[in-house]
Amino acid sequence: MPFKQLYVPFLRQYLRFPSLSIKLLLFITIFIFLIGTKQIFSNKTSWCNPEQSLWWFCPWPGPETVCSWDEHFSKANPNNRSPASYHKVLRSLPKRRSSFLFNNLTLTQCNESSLDLLIFIISKCSHGSIRQSIRRTWANQRLLQQFFPDLHIKLLFLLDNDPHSTPKLVLEHQFYQDLVQVTNLPEQYDYVTQRESALYEFVVNRCQQTRFVFKTDDDIFINTILLLSKVQSLTNNAKMKDKTTNKYLMFGFPIEHGLVVRHSADQVGQRYVITKDEYSCPRYPTFLSGFGYLMTVETCSLLFDAYVSDERPFLLSDVYFTGLLAEMMQIPRMKIIENVNYRYESQCNEEFFREKENSALACAASNDHFDVKQSKGGDRSLMNDYNRYWTMLIERHRTSMNSKR
Repeated sequence: MPFKQLYVPFLRQYLRFPSLSIKLLLFITIFIFLIGTKQIFSNKTSWCNPEQSLWWFCPWPGPETVCSWDEHFSKANPNNRSPASYHKVLRSLPKRRSSFLFNNLTLTQCNESSLDLLIFIISKCSHGSIRQSIRRTWANQRLLQQFFPDLHIKLLFLLDNDPHSTPKLVLEHQFYQDLVQVTNLPEQYDYVTQRESALYEFVVNRCQQTRFVFKTDDDIFINTILLLSKVQSLTNNAKMKDKTTNKYLMFGFPIEHGLVVRHSADQVGQRYVITKDEYSCPRYPTFLSGFGYLMTVETCSLLFDAYVSDERPFLLSDVYFTGLLAEMMQIPRMKIIENVNYRYESQCNEEFFREKENSALACAASNDHFDVKQSKGGDRSLMNDYNRYWTMLIERHRTSMNSKR
């Protein structure tokens, strides 16, 4: 727009003021505002630092702010990036990682002829009371089967190795038959990628009859009614039954252009610190929240094959599997439900599950998830909180079902 057309109308308007000082002040203010606006929108990048949180007027970071994982798999054809083509290539590559060892004393087998959903929860050995709270509330298989009689559901807990807890685990396994313990997996947080890989290995080698896998952690509360509604819609979808359609799918809460943490003042934040040698770019590709994500068994198999062929797997499991690998292999990552809500950095509460859209899916079950000092206490019951949320959810579900009859 020409200078005269832009500024003259403003000047005519403000010359009507009787006071010269007001006219001058308004003119200067408008002039500075217009010049600033022009500068912002003509050269946005100079105002934005991709290594900092985005300002309101900054554009989304460009592709140059995200690192590719291609160099880890140089034999893959960059011109053919379909998940199926990668799967074929990965199976031909040498395996760089040894298999995980499972404790036969605490090992549940998948003896079912078929499964629609395997809910696989990563848990610490010492969290026996938390597992019991989960079994009685949001992962109550008997109740879930009543609500969704057409779905075949299985619940498993993946455990790390703690010799002091083994006798208790053997007894717990005898009662519930839902434990899978990995003996060559330390309990420290540093091994989250290995922990999730062990989960994938178990599914690939011992539970391939499942159609979907939902991965989460034992300190997360999941609205399983919402989750199973999604699984049911997928299994009823004719396209999902068609063998010619894409079987490599992931569903969750996408986190776009996540900022790489280089340093952190608090202990929890230090878990996510990544050096430039480990990942040189300031931002991650889109990845799914680790609070919980759903995937097809084919995706699970593909991700495990990538892990065992990767010389240097990334340290953060959610970014690695649902971001770096999924981006490289072009695995679709979709919202598990439109307007889905995950609650971060604060404790679950009943208000969270009163969303008008009924989209509250996952939240940190307690402040332990964000507080290292509290979490060191280990095993404690969450039954009181879990029961409040779960009771509200099932009552709402029953009311909804009765209204449809």
